[in-house]
Amino acid sequence: MKKWFLAAAACLTVLLSGCDKNEPENDAFPLALGIEAEDGGTFHMYMAYPDLGDADASENALAKDAFWDGTMESLTEGTDRMSRSSNRNVDMNHLKVLMLDAEMLDGGQNAEELIAFFREKRDASWNAYVFLTEGEMQNLFSEEIQTDTCMGLYLEDIVEGWDKIKSGSLVTVGDLVSQYYNATEQLLIPEVTVDEDTPAVETFRVTEGMTAGERMSMEDVFAVYDSLIIYGDTK
Repeated sequence: MKKWFLAAAACLTVLLSGCDKNEPENDAFPLALGIEAEDGGTFHMYMAYPDLGDADASENALAKDAFWDGTMESLTEGTDRMSRSSNRNVDMNHLKVLMLDAEMLDGGQNAEELIAFFREKRDASWNAYVFLTEGEMQNLFSEEIQTDTCMGLYLEDIVEGWDKIKSGSLVTVGDLVSQYYNATEQLLIPEVTVDEDTPAVETFRVTEGMTAGERMSMEDVFAVYDSLIIYGDTK
């Protein structure tokens, strides 16, 4: 699934080596996007994108993240505010993962704001995998995180490495939008935490009607997918 992105990374490496006059370090390609609700009706947005300005980027453009975060009244302000504050053009087409604080899936105004954002941002990838988290957003979008590649790719590798769940059955942004219009649909969304400065997934949340519900263990979720395969349904 990510072969095309690795090819794009190779092209970026060529550009950064000085063989082209373009300056891709002036662009931001978020691979991970985090959104949480704050008191007072505001939102906080986080972005992690390949640090193309890093000294080692010419050798491996996907080795390290740069980070941005900001508070806003409307999510649609987020990418514009990031562009203004960092002097970078934001391209959401390469998004790999969307991380939501559980309060964003409240079945009400926060969920509506989330759907409005993705309907407005036509360049945002609806194939990005969805994760939930609770109180960990600042820890995830941090220089302290230890991974061997950009966080978006790291989390993508985790979920696509699960033998029990086919990649086509993992919840994407498009699935979340679908649930907004089909409130009876249930989704099992992985929950990401930080374990010794590394992102980890050990539980899932049952989501229905754009509301985050009970937790399920990895073992129980894998058992659910096993039963779906037996009965010929994987979504």
